[in-house]
Amino acid sequence: MKKLNLVIGLAGVLGASAALANGSVKGTISYAGPPVKAEMLKRKGDAFCAKKDFADETVQLSKDGKALANVLVRITNPPAGMKAPPEPVVVVDQEDCMYRPRVQGAVDGQKIEFKNSDQTMHNVHAFSGTKTLFNAPQQPKAAPMDKEPKASDVVKLQCDVHPWMRGYVVYGKTPLFAVSKADGTFEIKDVPAGKYTLEAWHEKLGSQKIDVTVEDNKPVDPKITFK
Repeated sequence: MKKLNLVIGLAGVLGASAALANGSVKGTISYAGPPVKAEMLKRKGDAFCAKKDFADETVQLSKDGKALANVLVRITNPPAGMKAPPEPVVVVDQEDCMYRPRVQGAVDGQKIEFKNSDQTMHNVHAFSGTKTLFNAPQQPKAAPMDKEPKASDVVKLQCDVHPWMRGYVVYGKTPLFAVSKADGTFEIKDVPAGKYTLEAWHEKLGSQKIDVTVEDNKPVDPKITFK
């Protein structure tokens, strides 16, 4: 029901002009550089976490090594009036002793709902830069926990119990964002025609900006490459 309310709220806030928006920014985040061999995470300190093995996902490449996952792509200068209501619909799950999803976007004012699907205790330690926003434990199978970080950019998540756990929620002014998938592809839908600045952010490889012009009924491919 919360997700339905968000959709209805967005439709009311964005208005008729946004409802007619049918441009998009669509492409693949390319990677150019030496091959990345992800090391296996050391998870043996917790009996539950040790049941499954995971490789480090800091730099996650596609199978052919030519595209990059978990890049947050957003429009930094959206049209005036495009805002989403502060509903707690951004969900981060602690599953298999990993944050899922690892990277996602949110709109300024939205809360984050944390879940613990594991049979072990976690604690959610959130940072904005080096500043602690909140630090709260969550027992196994506990009720979802809502937090309002009151941040306007990158919120970094880590678990002090399991130091390999990392996650990111990137806040922006509007829902005009997308995260690249395992094959590097992404798509920002329902973009009004106009000229914009596009930012691509990666947790380790930094960020870059590019100017794009969006037209109706014509996807824009910004050609973004990280090295």
